[in-house]
Amino acid sequence: MYQFDEDMPTPNFLHDVAKGNIWDSRALNIFGFNRTVGTSFETLWDDGGNYVYPSSAVAMDVVSTSSSDTMDVKINGLDANYVEISETVTLTGTSAVTTTATFLRINSAIILAGSNVGDINITNGGTKYAFIGATIGTTQSSVYTVPAGHSIYLFRIDVTSGTNNGNKYLTFRNVVKTNTGRTLRVAEATFATSQVSFDRQLPFKIAEKSDFHFEAKSSSSENEVSIFVEAILVKDS
Repeated sequence: MYQFDEDMPTPNFLHDVAKGNIWDSRALNIFGFNRTVGTSFETLWDDGGNYVYPSSAVAMDVVSTSSSDTMDVKINGLDANYVEISETVTLTGTSAVTTTATFLRINSAIILAGSNVGDINITNGGTKYAFIGATIGTTQSSVYTVPAGHSIYLFRIDVTSGTNNGNKYLTFRNVVKTNTGRTLRVAEATFATSQVSFDRQLPFKIAEKSDFHFEAKSSSSENEVSIFVEAILVKDS
């Protein structure tokens, strides 16, 4: 339902969503970056390779590669019931700190002060579930899981690369996996220009408890590929 804030309405629906004026909707800006996309599909996230989701809710170990990093890091994700949770931990440099909460999914992580000198890894049992590159301050990952009782509506997708050309092309696609195990690899597209943009007039809906991410591959060599996604998270009626 479209509902103005009584004190600060605007004439633009998407602007109202971004301002928090719509009671059941929240803006999502998802971006991912992979510096080494090769000739096989891999996830567009900052650690490279293929992202693996936890099989159950687990505590996470948070650690930096630099002893200088002692700032707070906020982790945003979902619990075992796909309900949104977050936890803030204080880094102790190269010594791991373990979360109190258990995360079934991690949707993002961000430092809350300063600039991280080292890479920050968020792992369990040696498997990496989130990564913040040195000096970046936040995750750059196109991986997202829809919370229980919500749906995602994708409005715009931009994919960029500085290495493709008429003789070398990139292919990307959206991978959606429901909590019942069905996997769909949709919206596959190939491009040979530095940027391709999809502005959907009718947004693409992704239902609750669905994992989704974007992945790409190249026709040759390794490539830096980034993706920017604009979406709205809506509480289901």
